[in-house]
Amino acid sequence: MKFKTVLTALLVTSLSVSSLSSVASAADSEAEITFTPGDGAPDVLDPTTPEETYDPESGTPGDPTNPPTGETGPLTLDYVSSLEFGSHQIESSLETYESTTLRPFVQVTDRRGTGAGWHVTAEMSSFTTGEGDTAISSLPGAELTLTGTTMNTTSSSGAPTPSDTIELSSDGTVSTVVNAGADTGLGSWIARWFPSATGATSNDNVTLEVPAGAATLGDHTATITWTLENTPQ
Repeated sequence: MKFKTVLTALLVTSLSVSSLSSVASAADSEAEITFTPGDGAPDVLDPTTPEETYDPESGTPGDPTNPPTGETGPLTLDYVSSLEFGSHQIESSLETYESTTLRPFVQVTDRRGTGAGWHVTAEMSSFTTGEGDTAISSLPGAELTLTGTTMNTTSSSGAPTPSDTIELSSDGTVSTVVNAGADTGLGSWIARWFPSATGATSNDNVTLEVPAGAATLGDHTATITWTLENTPQ
């Protein structure tokens, strides 16, 4: 009982002091900021640790070495990796070759600030061998496949939806790589294809299938065209 009495007295004292204070005046102010669409070429982010920038000239084994696109403006395709498949002996059967590019990725940056969405597609040309006027079509029926697509970012925006498997053939078929619906994909986003196993020396998620009898002596090159559209699919 004594404890309750003392507590009540303290509360009454506190209320008595509080009742003596009053607000003399109050006023409001504002905090204001304006945003306009982004411009200039965005930084290319590291596909593993996007808090850091990517340096294609770092010399890291297995990293893509081609330069950024250098695109500028509110919606940009900042980086598209070239893919290497190494050197192999000609075989008499259908063969599937894993890429020696271990951290291939594509980066898109949306600084429009509208949440309108976007999507990226890819298509592959025929392979050719030789140079200039002597170049001829090669590796008929070859197919390039990217699987296990994952996204990485520092953005707090809703995530775009990647295609888990992207199949590219020399007939020019267009495949969806990633789709950002309304109010997703704002900021910089990376679609990437890393090996399944840590420490792998080849990339099982990026493969090139060459039919039996298609391989011929020499270097063979195809062009992958990555296209960024300013609306979702």
